Amino acid sequence: MTIWAAIASFEENEKGSLEVSKFADFVILDKDILTCSDEEILKVNVIKTCLNGDIVYEK
Repeated sequence: MTIWAAIASFEENEKGSLEVSKFADFVILDKDILTCSDEEILKVNVIKTCLNGDIVYEK
């Protein structure tokens, strides 16, 4: 969730940006999906997933 979506749902104190005491939901990928080709996106691997600041998956 971005800061604007968090503000719209009145959750800007808990979500929307990476700050101390806010939820941290994100993934780390092995390639930049914004710069790779469509075919390469299908081969991108997840390295780590964090939900609420906790690591829930790690390769």
